[in-house]
Amino acid sequence: MEAVDALAASPVAADAEAGRIPHAYGVDRSDIHGQVARGLRIGRAMYFRRL
Repeated sequence: MEAVDALAASPVAADAEAGRIPHAYGVDRSDIHGQVARGLRIGRAMYFRRL
């Protein structure tokens, strides 16, 4: 969990986005990939590239 939080806090935008995805999916226990993508305001294609 600490590694995911550190990645999400990265100053590099792509790294930060990549860290927010597992946090939203695993830590916050969101139900499905589509909900996570919408919650992060990214498209499904970008979501799966970052995942």
